[in-house]
Amino acid sequence: MQTSPALYRAGRILLASLFVISGTLKIVDFSGVAGYMDRIGVPFATLAVLAAILFELGGGLAILSGWRVRPVAVAVAVFTAIATLTAHRFWQADPAAMQNQLNHFLKNIAIIGALLMLAARDDAAAAKK
Repeated sequence: MQTSPALYRAGRILLASLFVISGTLKIVDFSGVAGYMDRIGVPFATLAVLAAILFELGGGLAILSGWRVRPVAVAVAVFTAIATLTAHRFWQADPAAMQNQLNHFLKNIAIIGALLMLAARDDAAAAKK
């Protein structure tokens, strides 16, 4: 399989930026995010925000830097799946919000796919090229 290291790196940077920015914004508005999570029924909302920051900012920085990309990408994919099922329940949304929640749900499914593709890449083989 022929790959492009430059395209791989660019994709990894773009994907990681989503998580780095989102985690940073959670730090900036910690109480607002915790309040939102509490309103949507997330148990232990404050701890959930801390976990989200760890996965988003920490995982994003790890992916961005290329550190332990495979296991980090899998962990962030699992986190994203849980967050998607928790926060974007389009099947329970009122009709006015349903399309927006469905869009967020599907976007996150695509992001999970990108993370799994990132985790599937054989970095050792690519480094030898």
